[in-house]
Amino acid sequence: MFKGIHQNPELAFTEARTAEIVAKELTALGYTVITGIGKTGVVGILKNGEGPIVMYRADMDCNAVKETTGLPYASTKMVEREGVDVPVMHACGHDAHTTWMLGIAKIMVALKDQWKGTLIMVAQPAEEIISGAKAMAAEMYEKGVPEPDYLLGMHTAPIPVGFYVNVPGYRLAGGGILDVTFYGIGGHGSAPQEAIDPIVMSANAILQYQTIISRNIDPQSAAV
Repeated sequence: MFKGIHQNPELAFTEARTAEIVAKELTALGYTVITGIGKTGVVGILKNGEGPIVMYRADMDCNAVKETTGLPYASTKMVEREGVDVPVMHACGHDAHTTWMLGIAKIMVALKDQWKGTLIMVAQPAEEIISGAKAMAAEMYEKGVPEPDYLLGMHTAPIPVGFYVNVPGYRLAGGGILDVTFYGIGGHGSAPQEAIDPIVMSANAILQYQTIISRNIDPQSAAV
């Protein structure tokens, strides 16, 4: 399955083939499956009595990158993007992430007599363009997906097969995007004191932003 997904990468919000595989596998395992969440997202729900609600998430989309690994199952796929044919490949491990999720889904079914609660498997589109999670969150709870008590996920790393790397406390950083607008006031070159220059203002702000970590965050706190 991993090799098949790797050979057939799909860009953000076009993950139809991968989503179909996920939906088919989860349905065969007995999960209640909801498709088309956030366009191509898939959710599988397995209820197993009273207990915590645990959600496991994996991303499905690929990157617009030419594969040069030389693997026998390497991607040779080309996709039209903004009128231009571009090569695509799974360069960020989402093929593995999706395969892991389906493996976990299968194992949890086999171990149903050893746990209680609700397990939710989420196959998310468009992680690479930072849009898929938001698109799914806007729809999934309206479509009957329970709100989780715990949300889990894993990412590939250059470590030996069979190892899982983790440490107590914070492990990875998240990214946030802020839109900032600087408003100036126009004026005449002969009277600069009556104008407000947004370029200088924004330049000063950029310099100040660079000191947030070094001057405003406790050194014992996690920040990047």
